[in-house]
Amino acid sequence: MIVAVASTHLVDTVDRTAILDAARVPVAEELGKPPLFAVRQLNREGEWAFLFADMQQRGGQPFDYSGTRKAEAARRGLVSKSYAALLRKTDRGWRVVEAAIGPTDVAWEGWAAKYGAPERLFAFSGDDAGR
Repeated sequence: MIVAVASTHLVDTVDRTAILDAARVPVAEELGKPPLFAVRQLNREGEWAFLFADMQQRGGQPFDYSGTRKAEAARRGLVSKSYAALLRKTDRGWRVVEAAIGPTDVAWEGWAAKYGAPERLFAFSGDDAGR
């Protein structure tokens, strides 16, 4: 099965699962609990993937920062429920190159140049891109 998530980027269900599983790792490490993702954009080109998603809890509830390092910032409205990650596929599977947990701006601006990832990887379909 192929899932079309952007007009020029296809991610098969096996890669989608592996990408999302790898993308949860930085959140679990930093905040102590892994999120579920409501994917807004998932693009793949070759060995690179870019994920932009809303973090959720089981049952579809928005991610709860309570009890985490970002709890106070969340209480003050200084973090979002969004998540962005640049991933690269290696012989060991998908690995997060850089991630933004709760960004309130376009945190991935410059990731293409910084890591040599294709610029078009960060292209969004539709107008709900968070840019």
